[in-house]
Amino acid sequence: KHVPGAASPRGRPAGCREGNSQVAFSSTPAGGPPYGIVLDAGPSRTTLFIYQWSASKENNTGVISEHSSCAVQGPGISNYSGSPGEAGNSLKPCLGQAMKEIPEEQHDQTPIYLGATAGMKLLTGPTMSDTLLAAITATLKSYPFDFQGAEILSSQNEGVFGWVTVNYLLENFIKYGWIGRWSRSRKGTVGVMTIGKASTQITFKIKERSTDPKNEVTLWLYGQEHRVCTHRFLCYGTDQLRKRLLLKTIQVSKYQETYKGDVSNPCWPLPYSRVVRFGSVHDGPCTGSNVSLRTPTSEDVFHVTGSSNSSACRKLMGSLFGGFSQCSPNGVSQPNITRFQLSKRFQMRPDRLADHCSVSMFIYYLSTRGFLFDLDSSGQITFQEKVGNISAGWALGYMLNLTNTIPEDKPSSLKAIEYGIWPLLFILFVLMLTGSFTRIAYRVMAKDNGQDHILEEL
Repeated sequence: KHVPGAASPRGRPAGCREGNSQVAFSSTPAGGPPYGIVLDAGPSRTTLFIYQWSASKENNTGVISEHSSCAVQGPGISNYSGSPGEAGNSLKPCLGQAMKEIPEEQHDQTPIYLGATAGMKLLTGPTMSDTLLAAITATLKSYPFDFQGAEILSSQNEGVFGWVTVNYLLENFIKYGWIGRWSRSRKGTVGVMTIGKASTQITFKIKERSTDPKNEVTLWLYGQEHRVCTHRFLCYGTDQLRKRLLLKTIQVSKYQETYKGDVSNPCWPLPYSRVVRFGSVHDGPCTGSNVSLRTPTSEDVFHVTGSSNSSACRKLMGSLFGGFSQCSPNGVSQPNITRFQLSKRFQMRPDRLADHCSVSMFIYYLSTRGFLFDLDSSGQITFQEKVGNISAGWALGYMLNLTNTIPEDKPSSLKAIEYGIWPLLFILFVLMLTGSFTRIAYRVMAKDNGQDHILEEL
């Protein structure tokens, strides 16, 4: 049974050529808010980000820094489908932290947004996501911030916002130099592949038009047009990988003649073992459609033991990436894979250490067999979670879009250094100039004194 959105990531996203979607990043109104809050509601956790603008916004300068972040305790909001009220309550400690860190006089001027991602799309009930968002909205509105919305981000927007974030932070659009002015960057952009818990998203700039409009977005950034292709592969995230891998392991062991209730997982280390309830790996759209496994019921349990068999693990992992030939049709644009930014949020929780080998192998297979990357191109493909001190996720790009802080104007007239910095620079310049003149005068005086001493001796 085909799972919608779970196409195998072979080559590049199908149909990334032409489209009519357009996103314009316009100028910031004068007197905009100096703080902004984004809640990234992912499938396994929610993170609150506080962003801050520079005090001066002359000429619509769109310079943003990440002030702080707060990891919400507990699972992602999609896990509260049975008790929606608890989803809102889980956000309160981090919202309380934001209340303390943002000056009280700025609370009502601080926009706050929540964007939910792939985990909410995997909820099977038609009203589950609406009920959860309603409960979360009630919680956010109870705080004095300027509530701007809580929504499920489309895969297109999530991919584009992530691409904008990374290239903005890498100064691939514009950069500012020591003279305090913006200039257009000549580095070119990088593609971004984000490996999440429930899905993988790939976004890159293309030159040709695509055959599928829904995969393409046209951006105008700093006077330049960017045609960007983005596509999400549901079920190709790390959490869903664990479920699919366990299901495949149980399936393989179940049909062996020597099967006696124990299951060997070649991707787990020795002597790690765990009791797995079949329903826990066969309860969603990524694994629930598997009808070839006939006997087990949701309540059946299996004793799964690691065998540390790397060759068997590779074979098992490779079976999850079969049937790619139809997922990369002719004419699909090829991104510049020598400049790709791969974003992965690594959480080395003790209960996940056993999956470290399988997740690493999954990323390798996804990169090489799924997207045909050449990982031997050392230094050209990078794995990182942050650029500088700012998270390389979609949240910053989301804030940049919603608050219109990226101007459309050409960068030549934009000032990068705040007004208050210029007097300090001028004072430093005067001090350096005075020091130089003093040093020159001292040398001249020393030279004259030396000549007078010679004449006296004569």
